[in-house]
Amino acid sequence: MQPLLKLSSVKRSFGAIHALKGVDFEIMPGEVMGLVGENGAGKSTLVKIISGFDNGYSGEYRFNGESVNFSSPAKAELAGIAIAQQELSLIPTMSVAENIFLAGHNVPTIADKRRLVKMARPFLDEVGLDTINPAIGVDRLSVGEQHLVEVARLIAHDPQVLILDEPTAALGESDSIRILDMVSRLSKKGKSIIYVSHRLDEIFKITDRITVLRDGESQEPRTADTLDVNSLVELMLGRELDIMFPERRPKTDAEPLMRVEQLWPDGLLEPVDFEIYPGEILGLAGQLGSGSGEILAAIGGAQLTRSGKLSYSGRSFLPSTPKQAIRAGIAYCSEDRKLDGLFLGRPIKENLSSPSLGAISRLGWMSSAAEWKLATSIAEKFTIDASRLSAEAGVLSGGNQQKVALGKWLSIEPKIILVNEPTRGVDVGARAEIYQKLRDLADSGAAIVVASTDIQEITNLPDRIITFYRGLKIGELALQELSAATILKQITDPFNETNL
Repeated sequence: MQPLLKLSSVKRSFGAIHALKGVDFEIMPGEVMGLVGENGAGKSTLVKIISGFDNGYSGEYRFNGESVNFSSPAKAELAGIAIAQQELSLIPTMSVAENIFLAGHNVPTIADKRRLVKMARPFLDEVGLDTINPAIGVDRLSVGEQHLVEVARLIAHDPQVLILDEPTAALGESDSIRILDMVSRLSKKGKSIIYVSHRLDEIFKITDRITVLRDGESQEPRTADTLDVNSLVELMLGRELDIMFPERRPKTDAEPLMRVEQLWPDGLLEPVDFEIYPGEILGLAGQLGSGSGEILAAIGGAQLTRSGKLSYSGRSFLPSTPKQAIRAGIAYCSEDRKLDGLFLGRPIKENLSSPSLGAISRLGWMSSAAEWKLATSIAEKFTIDASRLSAEAGVLSGGNQQKVALGKWLSIEPKIILVNEPTRGVDVGARAEIYQKLRDLADSGAAIVVASTDIQEITNLPDRIITFYRGLKIGELALQELSAATILKQITDPFNETNL
């Protein structure tokens, strides 16, 4: 059988940066091909070439046995190649059916809403949204359901190849399972799927073969059943990864560093109480919408609450702005580094020094020498390339952006560090570095609180976990009680609604 899509010796450069140095890639009809690699390995560039966003490459691109060079995504889609990117392209104020037929070559010229609803039904069924009314607004769906609608929109154009770029990066466990089930159904119906993900457990669950990119070069594709996590990581990094998660320790008998009392932010059904201890990593486990992220935002002064106070440093208070939290030595790193974690268009050094401008200024004038000294010190601690401090933060890979978003808080010497989704969109090598840095900060006496929807991360990183389900605090698990099965039970079905 001949490959449906095949790229040979593809190269792509941007000035002095060689994004792809000679990549071979293929996918067979009905195959699920995993595409993995570190941030900066060339995955995004390759995907853009395949989907018609970039035609400035050299090398051969063949599709259905013919040589092609798509000058636009529309032409690639017309030929039978569609991409669902991380950022949704849906219009929230329009209905599900209207979004499905908003654009494309199979769109009816004239159609009323009733006809669109009827036409949309089979495509929603195909992606597992058989209980969704096509007439409702997209803004009434969960994020996971919106991702499935995005795929249904693409399927309506009858593509032969579907590219899913990090489809579960922002999803909780249950929505992620729906995505994986959809991939299996589509492949059985003959669709070829290129699945790009940093979640290696997903790669092994659904792919037939795996192509690894490393430093802009492709490795020979391997069948998924001939690899395990360790061998795949070694292919991605070009070396063995000594350890992913650092050693953990049970909670000590020390006095709490902070007591959270009757905190009630939007997103929770009732107020919560818990304690944060110095030197530990506390995990808040829950699916998207469980309320765990809102708790971190409230403690960090980034979200208003109905009630609550923090007993901390000998006083009781609740910051109403991030500035107040920073002054108290509380650092808050949100889940969206591109939205409010970084100044992407500003130099890395400015990002690293931004929380502590007062420390590097005098009488309103900032000292460039002091800024360089501070930024260089942080870069060294977080293994950020000091020679690139003058470059814009936006040019960094996702892993390095996350290290800057975390590292900048060292400038205020925080006692409490709140991190929502610490490794979202980050490759396996950078993940291990970030986990170790969080452990180092805890070892230095700081208290680390992480909220994560990644079940592997939340099971293996924290020393203690508090679980949440649909706005309710469910329970607390000590280190010796932590297991993926126990956590999943508490964050997906704590009241045994499935009768299992």
